[in-house]
Amino acid sequence: MAMAYPPGGSAVPRIEVQRERRFAGHNARSIPLVYAGQEVLADQPVIRLELPDQPGSQSQPDAPVVIPAGLRGRVMKTTARGGVIIQTRAALLTGNIGAGQQVAGFLTVWQPVGSRPSPVPAGAILVIPGPASFAMLRQAIASGVVGIVAGSIEMRDLEGFLGVDMFDLFNSVDVDMAQASLPSLTLLFTEGFGSVSMLPSTLQLLTRYQGSIALLSGVTSTLYALYPELLISLPEAETRDNWQPSSFDTSLRLGARVRVRFGTNAGATGDIDYFFVHQHRFVSGVQGRAVRLRLADGTTLIAPIMNIERIP
Repeated sequence: MAMAYPPGGSAVPRIEVQRERRFAGHNARSIPLVYAGQEVLADQPVIRLELPDQPGSQSQPDAPVVIPAGLRGRVMKTTARGGVIIQTRAALLTGNIGAGQQVAGFLTVWQPVGSRPSPVPAGAILVIPGPASFAMLRQAIASGVVGIVAGSIEMRDLEGFLGVDMFDLFNSVDVDMAQASLPSLTLLFTEGFGSVSMLPSTLQLLTRYQGSIALLSGVTSTLYALYPELLISLPEAETRDNWQPSSFDTSLRLGARVRVRFGTNAGATGDIDYFFVHQHRFVSGVQGRAVRLRLADGTTLIAPIMNIERIP
């Protein structure tokens, strides 16, 4: 059964989930190629798309378009809209913001070589540990990359690339229609807007599974509480011998290691060493519940409770 996980910028090394593999948009008809109870591999086609004929076209029909599972696991059922629900044991990463439809690709960590990055294969989901930029996104889409997982991005760069207002996108009533109008590059940002790098523990997890097929969705919806996520089915050897899902205490208490998610100190990490009994007044004039964090260099930082999250 699916396990709950905290949304936004969270990494879970071992989790059992069910996800629907589907295709949305372009008026294509989805036809499942598998049946309930069947075991599937991540690169196995599970959906065939029937594309509508172009008016007045006399050409021969194109070769069928097939959609790979993106996950290794068991088919639980097919859906009325032509999707396939797959249960898998996986590593899961959720982001704070993202955009773009569900895609499958080979996880590839960006590695600079000297002053230039190494070549990135077409069909990759590219992991950029630091901030992404407008130029990076344009280069990625030109190279045939299907998805990007990065630490963060400036709002103006993301809006410039997508050609939409982010508030309108995140509050769209018709999520599928909103995603279908975006460029064909699916995005996930672990930290959200700004210029913050992803946590070292997150990069370590992604590096561990470099070369694996992953399933990425960038859909972010404030209305429907949807967050972007990356799923990497675990190798078979890691799912045997008394396998258990990860357990993680998300409560905030003295000594807990946390990260600041929003504000001018976004990305800072430290340990909680004091809870303010009364509401704290910040420099901005806003009052609210707060904690004091002790950072790695020995300095302290006061942060609103609502702006922090616990990390491993």
